[in-house]
Amino acid sequence: MSGYRITRVVTPAESLALVSVDDAKAALGIDPSDTSQDAALARQIDSVSVAINHFCDRVFVVQTYRDQIRNGRGAWGEPLVTRQYPIVYDDSGVPIVAITEDGALLDPAAIEVYPETGSLYRLDSAWTAALITVEYVAGYTVIPPDVQAAALEWLTARYHAAGRDPALRSETIPDLITQVYAGDMGAGTGAGSMTPGARDLLEPYRLMTL
Repeated sequence: MSGYRITRVVTPAESLALVSVDDAKAALGIDPSDTSQDAALARQIDSVSVAINHFCDRVFVVQTYRDQIRNGRGAWGEPLVTRQYPIVYDDSGVPIVAITEDGALLDPAAIEVYPETGSLYRLDSAWTAALITVEYVAGYTVIPPDVQAAALEWLTARYHAAGRDPALRSETIPDLITQVYAGDMGAGTGAGSMTPGARDLLEPYRLMTL
């Protein structure tokens, strides 16, 4: 669909965290009753969650958005796709989305919504308005398990790499220890790098910017 789009967050989430502190403790083998590292873990979770959002070019938690599309033109049957998705359903099982064209609210009966992909179809005509405004709620009410797994894998790598000398490539103490840090040998597991496993888990969720 042609035209240009401006997307704004109308109601932001209280937190962008993809996992909880308790999830992180379980992954790291920290006693649930030990709260001494909670604040540090929460900061790490926030950092990893935001980085994953940037990598995937999307926000996973639920927020309310407003997309404004100016001079949009689409062929008959071509969908208008929201910037964020999946679109959330209300308690009645109806997708939470409202559309106006040049200030006039469209009848919901004239629209078919495919929430999983954020696709909005006009049933009576093509999208041709000078200004289309879409207000909708999008995100995962439950973060997908593979996204959580990716966040925890990356968090675990960062946790264990904290305080490690980033310049150390190999260290051998005869009859005692040999250390080779894979992240510093190009495997992508340094303190600031996404792990290859996390990247593979997240790849299906990456969006092309609209």
